[in-house]
Order: sequence, then structure tokens, then C-alpha cells
Amino acid sequence: MKRWYPALILLCLLLAGCSGKGEETTFPPQTEAVPVEAAPPAGLHDPDDPLEVRYGDALRAYPLSIPGVAGMTAMGSDLLVFSDTQVSTVITRLSGEELYIAATVQLDFGLAPDDPSLQVTESGLSYFDPVNRQTVVLDASLREITHIPAPEDLEGTPLLSRDRETLYYCTKAGVRAWNLETGIRRVIKEAGFAQQSVTGLHLNDTVLQCRVADGEGNAATLLISTENGRILYEGAQALTMQSGGDSYFLSFPTGCTRALLFGQAGEEAPLALTPAELSGEDFFLETFADAVTASAASDTEIKLDYYDLETGRRRCSAALPFSGLPLTVEETADGWVYFLLYNNDGRPVIYRWDTTSPDFAVSDEEIYTGPYYSAQEPDYHGLVWCEYYARTVGDTYGVEVLLWEDADLVQPWDYNFEPEYLVPVLKRELDWLNERLANFPEGMLEAAASHFSSLKICLVREITGSAESGSLSSANGIQFMNGTDAYIVLAAGDTSEKALYHELYHVMETHILGNSIALDQWAKLNPVGFEYDYDYLANARRDGSEFLQPDTRSFVDTYSMSYPKEDRARIFEYAMTAGNESLFAASPLQYKLKMLCQGIREAFGLKKSTENYLWEQYLNQPMAYTGK
Repeated sequence: MKRWYPALILLCLLLAGCSGKGEETTFPPQTEAVPVEAAPPAGLHDPDDPLEVRYGDALRAYPLSIPGVAGMTAMGSDLLVFSDTQVSTVITRLSGEELYIAATVQLDFGLAPDDPSLQVTESGLSYFDPVNRQTVVLDASLREITHIPAPEDLEGTPLLSRDRETLYYCTKAGVRAWNLETGIRRVIKEAGFAQQSVTGLHLNDTVLQCRVADGEGNAATLLISTENGRILYEGAQALTMQSGGDSYFLSFPTGCTRALLFGQAGEEAPLALTPAELSGEDFFLETFADAVTASAASDTEIKLDYYDLETGRRRCSAALPFSGLPLTVEETADGWVYFLLYNNDGRPVIYRWDTTSPDFAVSDEEIYTGPYYSAQEPDYHGLVWCEYYARTVGDTYGVEVLLWEDADLVQPWDYNFEPEYLVPVLKRELDWLNERLANFPEGMLEAAASHFSSLKICLVREITGSAESGSLSSANGIQFMNGTDAYIVLAAGDTSEKALYHELYHVMETHILGNSIALDQWAKLNPVGFEYDYDYLANARRDGSEFLQPDTRSFVDTYSMSYPKEDRARIFEYAMTAGNESLFAASPLQYKLKMLCQGIREAFGLKKSTENYLWEQYLNQPMAYTGK
């Protein structure tokens, strides 16, 4: 399938009018509205919520007693809450300062707030009912106005325009627009895919978004002009697009993060938002002038950052004591920002966040918006700075750090690398690498690398292999030799910490085995009758559950059962990272960890060190030298 650079998508929205082929049809008579009993008004505001007690009106709390809450969306100045979206759905409209229950409606099928057929305006909403095969239109009181029977040749789900005058849908032969007033069904584009469905309507109904797939299951996103059927964009990426008038937001995966683009149709190029936290969830707000990102600061705290897209600055930030990120963040027509999450007691709560409150103001002069960079047109100036930073980190620890084009100059025969070109991602990885290498005592990495001509650490976007070569389809990190040079390759992202420690152990093991006998009888530490696979593909099919029982656990995971070296590397990887106390509680794995730590101390001359090292944090008995 043809690919266009995502940054060029909105450059192509030149809307040349044309008339499509049409056929006359008869619009079904409007059905009588069926009243839906609304619950009596009851304010949900809880001034005793701990966060509201702390912040007052700057963070108002509205706990929900509705079961199975799945999300919410703004409807003018009100909020629609969706619940029980598996086999049935309850939609609840919340209104006013106290968020009282103004109306409810129950559907006999699942409807999520991100359903592609859902269209919400201040005057009501429309959606596709798959049970009765019809598009249903409700008013703001959630009373049915009318319903539109599904076209007989419908593929996927249809989407009703915001003005409720046109129904857009796919057939096996292409994309259609049904004018509900005249009854004319116009051909927008002839296109034959094995699967195709309308997933969005944007920019004053001039751009239609579709998701298609060929007979082999290869999926793609299409953006199509509703006037002339011209394909404005075609690519495999799953795009998320929002628009209001001529303004748009666009996001899509790119490596370990997401590209967040925004702009106006007809402008030369979109701008990109690069938030302070690259991992998390992003929410563009309804004014198309601001955005909120949510990230996990720790296991018990989340962070919300509010960005003003006009200035590019982060205007406010909130650190909140929750373990889970918001399901959604919405901005209502009256300018309030609401977010919905499950609190630590498992109860859904809506919070109204006053983003102008001094309680959440930040002094941050950084500009977080700028040009969008691609692999074809990267930020060359930023990459030069990253290369300088990489040399500084490498010189500090006696290794060589390679990135961008240098990182994949040397590749093993069984894996391929995709270079990482995004400067914010590389900067974050270099910061992390600098912090993680500092966990090793002075001279330890140099001693490990002394067995090779050099030790090179390469930062890339992706590592892929193939069954034909006997390698895994993808990897977070690998270690290989090229001549007498040792290479460690890490895929950028949240997995790079464990991957670094895992692959570093492989480098360290040469020194350990040559300078300590602690690991010589490693096989005797395994359960009676256990045998390693000595084959990665065979290991991927192995059921190792009998050796992973909590009380008698002998291995970190099934992958540890592939080779002895992977067993030890996995132990070191998990010993170096947080949150693994329970893993090493079992006696067999605790003893393996003890022998590994003993081998490291003996091999690297640390037997008389009084320090407790990071890889020893889960030992039942500390190994730090006490003089005895």
C-alpha cells in the first residue's frame, strides 16, 4: 500500500469539488420519539474527597456510583458517561456545577465512547445500533428523534454527519454518501478491499477517514476527500484524528512514543507537540488550543501536564496520588477541564481541574511545540548535540555509545535494526543510560570490557529477527560480537533498562567465569531432571510453569530456561530493577542470586567492599564486607 509522510497529510486537503455518481432512494419515514425516563437531579459533588479537601475548588470531585464506567465525552457544557459497554450500555448525561444526573438512556448493545459511529454535538448524539441495524439519533435529553435503517450493502459501521444531513458508509465496492433529504446515494470512491469501514469525518465534513484491510489482513488508514474521492493519505499507521472547523489534531505511533500534530487545514505544515513526558497518554482538548498529557510518575503517583498550544509552554502540572492513568480528559464548552479515572479504591471519579489555579501553576520556559521531524527530514542540529552527549557518556564509563546512523552500521546476521532519529527520545535514553551505568562501581565496566577491543552500546528504535535465522521476531536488546568488538544494542523505550542490564551481564560473564569458580556448578542449582533447551525457538514453545511456582521458583521466567547464560542474565536483570522482592523470595532462586553475587564480588575484586550494590538488593543476607 502506498505511504505518504504523516507530516504531509494536511498539505493534501485541497478540496476540489466534483459530482459523484448517484442513485435515487427513498428515505424511511421518521419514527416517533420514544421518551426515556430521566433520573431525578442528584448532584454528585463530594467536597469531602481528600483531593478536594487539599485543593478546594481547584480540583472538584464527583464520585460515580454507576457500575462499569468505561469513559466519558463532552456534550456542550455537559458530560456523557458511558458504562457497561460489553453487552449493554448506559449513557448518563451530567449537568451543572454539581454534575447532577440530567438524563439516562440504556442500549441493548455495547457502545464505547470511542466507537467510530458515535457523533456527539451540543444538540445530541448519533450512533450505529448493530442489533437493529440502524443509525439512531438522540436529542440532548437522550430521547430518540429518529433512526435511519442501515444501507443494505453496508460494510462496517456508518457515520452520520454532524448536521445530520448525510450518512457516510462503505460497501464492498467503495465509499458512499447518502443525502438523507434528497435520498441520493453518491459514490465518493470506488475501492475494493476485503474489509473497509468509515472511522471518522473531519474538517467541516470534507475529509473522510476509513480503515481498510486486504485479503492478507494488511490494514491501512485512508483519508479521502468527500467531494471528489481523492485519497489524501494512505498508510499502515493507525491514525487518531480530531477536528473542529478547520482545526485538527492528529496522533500516531512512532517508535516508543507518539507523534502529536496540530494545525489548521490549508496551512503549510502542522506543528508537533513534544511533551515533557514521552510515555503516557495524550488528550487534545475541544478548543483545539490546548492539550493534556498523563504519565505515571511512580507506582503510586500520576502526573498531568497542561500545554498551551498557542505559546508552546506547559502552563500547569498536577501530581496526584493514583496508580492508574485517566480514562479520558475532556474540555466542556464553558471551558472546564474534567478527567475521569478509577481511584485507588477502584471507584470511578470525575475531577474538575481548574488549570488557571496557582496551586498547579509551573514556571517552565521550555517550548514544547515545533516542527515535525521524520526519518527523511530529521532534526540534524539536535542529532549532532545527541552525538556529543553520547561521546560524553561513553568517555565517562569507558564504553562507546552509538546512535542514529552509526548505531546500525554493524548488524549481526540474524537481526536487523531500525535507527532512532527522534532527538527527545535519544536524549531521554542517554539520560537513562548515564544514570544506569552509574550503578556500577568505578573500574567495573572497564574490567568487563578489557576482554574485547571495545564495548559499544547502540541505541536504536527497533530490533527485529526472523524464524528463518533462528532468532526471535523482535527483541528489546541483543549482545553480539563483531570480530573482537563487543556490541550491546538496545531498543529505545520503557524496556531499555532491563535490556541494558541483561545484555551487560553477558559482557560481564566472560570476566566472571575467568576470575571466579562460584558459577562452575550452576547446573546443580536447578531442579532434578531439568534440562535447558539450548534453542531460542524451542524455548518459545516451552511450558515451564512447573518450575515457576512461587514457593519453589527456580527461574525468573520460561526464557531463563533456554540457556544457562540466559538464566544468569535474567537473574541479574531482575536483581537490578525495582519491584522484584517477591520474585526472589523462593529459596532456589534466592540461592542462585547469592551465587551470582558471590561470583561478581570475587571476579571484580569487591570481596572486601563495604558497599551493598544494586544487584544485591534482594539478598536475604547482605554481602557487604564487615571486617569479620
